[in-house]
Amino acid sequence: MNTMFNQYCSLAATKAGAKLVSWHITRSIAEAENYSEHIMPGEGQRIVGGKDVDSVGDMWWVGVAVDDLAHWGNNAAVNKHAE
Repeated sequence: MNTMFNQYCSLAATKAGAKLVSWHITRSIAEAENYSEHIMPGEGQRIVGGKDVDSVGDMWWVGVAVDDLAHWGNNAAVNKHAE
């Protein structure tokens, strides 16, 4: 089991400094773990994730963060929710 899903970590999609370029939300830890096993990060990329909660209940998220967001172009085009 991936320990990043056992710790509370708010969904980083709203944090511009998180350099998150892709993310996926599930309602079960098993789905998040399965999804993360199929991500193949490239150089300068890493898998991130955690457990969060919203008005529906618990959720788990998994995503890809990058070292150099400028390499991806316009930040707003990659992550429209970043503040």
